[in-house]
Amino acid sequence: MKRTFSTLLSLCFAAGIVAQQHKADFFNHMDLGVTVSSTGIGLDVAMPVGDYVRVRTGFTYMPKFHVRSSFPIEFNNHNVDDARINRVSNNLYNMLGVHIDERVDMTMQPTWGNFRFLVDVMPFRNNKHWNLTIGFYAGPSQIGKAYNVTEDAPTLMAVGMFNNLYLRAYKGEPLMEYVDGNNVVYTFDLGGAGELASAFTESGMLGMPLGKFPDGDDAMMVPDKNCMARATMKVNKFRPYLGLGYTTSFSKDKKWKLAVDAGVMLWGGSPRVYVDNVYKTNFAKNGYDMVRFDPATKQFVETEPQTIDLIHDVSGVRGKVGDMVRVVKRFKCYPVVGVTISRTIF
Repeated sequence: MKRTFSTLLSLCFAAGIVAQQHKADFFNHMDLGVTVSSTGIGLDVAMPVGDYVRVRTGFTYMPKFHVRSSFPIEFNNHNVDDARINRVSNNLYNMLGVHIDERVDMTMQPTWGNFRFLVDVMPFRNNKHWNLTIGFYAGPSQIGKAYNVTEDAPTLMAVGMFNNLYLRAYKGEPLMEYVDGNNVVYTFDLGGAGELASAFTESGMLGMPLGKFPDGDDAMMVPDKNCMARATMKVNKFRPYLGLGYTTSFSKDKKWKLAVDAGVMLWGGSPRVYVDNVYKTNFAKNGYDMVRFDPATKQFVETEPQTIDLIHDVSGVRGKVGDMVRVVKRFKCYPVVGVTISRTIF
C-alpha cells in the first residue's frame, strides 16, 4: 500500500512539472462545491495545478442516525435454568423494586468527520473529464459509538445491584451496612446459615456475554459505575485514498460542474470496537468471575475489569451484535462513492 501510494504521488508531481514546462496556468481559478458521499456531506474547494493536475480539499461530516442492536442478559453459570433466572429476577424485584429484562438494547451512531486532501490527475490529453485520484482523509480515530437506550437503564441498574450483592456474598461480607462516621450503626447479614448467600453465589454474576477469549474463557460485560453499557469504534487517524472520477459542466458558461467519484479509503486493517468493564470468566472450570481467591493472602479479592476489542480479542459473539462484528471485520477499507456540485467563483 505504501509503495502504491508513493508511486501515484510521484506521478502527480511529474504531471505538475510537465504542465509547468508547457507554461500552463497555475491556480487560475477556484471551484467551490457541496459534496454528498458515503463519508457524509461537506464542502469542497478545487484549483488546477497546470493542465493535468487538480488539487481538492475540504471537509465531510456524517449526519447522526441511529441503528439498534441488543445484548442478552445472562448468568455467568451456564447451568442455571430459566426457572432459576425467573426466581432471581422476581426476588430482586421484591427486594429493590427493579426488574431485569432478558435483553439490553443498544443504539449505535456514527461520530465521523473527515478533512480530506485529494490530487486529481487527468491522464488523457484530449479528454479532461476523467481523472485518477490519490490523497488522504484525516480525522479523529473514533468514528462511531454505541450505548444503551434509556428504557433499559433500570435493567442495567438491577444488574449492577445484583452483582454488588453477589460480590458481597462471595466474599462473606454483610449485605448492607449503615455507617455513621467511623461507626457501623446497622448491619444486615446474608443469613445465619448462609442460605441467602448461597442463593446469590450459586448462579454466578449477571452480565452481557460477548464471546470467548482464545483460551476458551468467556468475556462478560457488566454495567459501569453509572449503570451504562458503552462501546466505541475506532480506525487509524490517517486514511489514504485511491479513486477514479469523472467531471463535466452542465451550464452554458461552464461555471457549474458535476463530479462523480468512486474509490476506497484505506483503514490499515479492520476497525476496532472497544468495550469497557469486561471480566474474563470461566464458572464451569473454576468458578471465578469478578472475584477470585488469592492464595497469598487467603482472602477473596475483587478483580479489575478490562477493555477488550470485539473484533480482534474475542470470537463467537452472538446475536445482532455478532452479526455487526462479522460485517465490520471484513471491511479493511471503506468504499467511497460521492457526488459534488460546484461553481467556479473566479
